[in-house]
Amino acid sequence: MDLTLLSPNLDSAPASVPTNRAPRPPARLRAHWALTTASLVCFVLGQVLGARAGALATPLAIGGVAGCGFSWLLTRALFDPAEHDARWSRIVVAVVFLTGVISVLGGGLTGPVARAIENTHGLGSSTVLLLTFVEPFNGFRGDLPATEKRFRLIYVAVYAVLMGSSVLAVNQPFASAPERDFAELVKTICASAATLFCAGAVWFRARHPLTAPARRRAAPSADDAQLTARLERLLREEGVHASPNLKVADLARRLGEPEYKVSRCVTSGLGFANFNQMLNSYRIARATEMLADPALRERSILLIALDCGFASIGPFNRAFKAATGATPRAFRAAARREV
Repeated sequence: MDLTLLSPNLDSAPASVPTNRAPRPPARLRAHWALTTASLVCFVLGQVLGARAGALATPLAIGGVAGCGFSWLLTRALFDPAEHDARWSRIVVAVVFLTGVISVLGGGLTGPVARAIENTHGLGSSTVLLLTFVEPFNGFRGDLPATEKRFRLIYVAVYAVLMGSSVLAVNQPFASAPERDFAELVKTICASAATLFCAGAVWFRARHPLTAPARRRAAPSADDAQLTARLERLLREEGVHASPNLKVADLARRLGEPEYKVSRCVTSGLGFANFNQMLNSYRIARATEMLADPALRERSILLIALDCGFASIGPFNRAFKAATGATPRAFRAAARREV
């Protein structure tokens, strides 16, 4: 197996390992899906239980108070491939949540202060509801796959039906108790449907992941190209990546070059996102060789991880699975079956 297995500059593809597990959504998407689902479930339970909720009434009300904010963050994660949220979006949702909690708890606030908090919560909730309609069109381009375009349009349509029905149910001045009960039923049905709808959207995204648009990089200079070649020799021939505490400064000293030039070669010359990604790529490539080597079948996975530069088994297992789609143990077992 080639040591360059996981390098983005080469045409060799990573070794495939049979796996029956479904694709896993990104961590950011999983987190917002969990928050949205929890909030919707709290709202539905509060509606269904009503007066029977007893001591659970307040916790359920607090849990469901920011469902619109969490659903907005979920929508952003569905249509934005970034690993992390923009800070401002979290601040907006935090304001919606905190003002909602204060409104639920009361806290003895009356008069202008109470009205200001309620108005802030209402304005924030309305804002994120409107922003949710915008997110599916973020990055909507003519060259998107037809499946992705349909998904975005369906998402907007279903969201509009669910939110529109809920808003109408809330804002209508119902005169009789049966009318009010029917409005509450509509809200409960919409929230339940939204829970299933969000799960379906996350399921789709796990199987049709978004990728960040490729950045155009300037062509490297002759000096950078030479430095990149020297850096590759250090990694390939001398195996410096096996040092568990290796830093950019260490490579810069070995190469006799400034750190910023070495970092530029890592990203522009070798095509990695950052220094750690480069190290993991070479380390995992070496690990796949060792795990597939019949002569090393008695060597423990922990020792292989240490030999490749990882300080402990946990980070090695996570990095290996992220790169190959299989655990080291499953990879070794599959390699043995192929021999």
